Amino acid sequence: MIDVLAGRRLQAEDGAPVVTKCFRREAQSVPEARRFARAAVEDWGLPELADPAELVTSELASNAILHARHASFRVTLRRLSDDQVQVAVIDRSSALPRKADPGGDDDHGRGLAIVDALSQRWGAEPMWWGTQKGKKVWADLAVPKPPDCYVPIHPSPQTQVIYVLIVLAVAALIIAATVAQR
Repeated sequence: MIDVLAGRRLQAEDGAPVVTKCFRREAQSVPEARRFARAAVEDWGLPELADPAELVTSELASNAILHARHASFRVTLRRLSDDQVQVAVIDRSSALPRKADPGGDDDHGRGLAIVDALSQRWGAEPMWWGTQKGKKVWADLAVPKPPDCYVPIHPSPQTQVIYVLIVLAVAALIIAATVAQR
């Protein structure tokens, strides 16, 4: 199997793991960018974020293909913490994105609503490379927390003993009934 991240595993100045890769500004790059994002979060041991990272990357990469002015765009994933990742797409368009309000028959305009729904937060910021303008659009993803409604079945050792005794009594009754029927 090909290592999609080969040569792309880096460290930020603060020591955070980062992967980054440039893609051609063409439709065929979107599936490759999705695979890159999935490989990164799985490499970091966060398989729960594979689908959201793929979808956010797909939406942001598609926007870069539609709106950027340069022949390429960059996808960067940064591990923010044990359970958080930031997905970012950088392109050379200075136009900052905004969520659209598409009609029911519109084919486009739902991408940033999807990004908003999947992320803890997202944003866009202008960038400069000398005299060149561009932007970074990012989304922070987090592993979903389990619900806080856990109630143990056996809250105390005494309750556990009572539960086991009840199970044994029911089993004894079933066995006795079965023997009596024979």
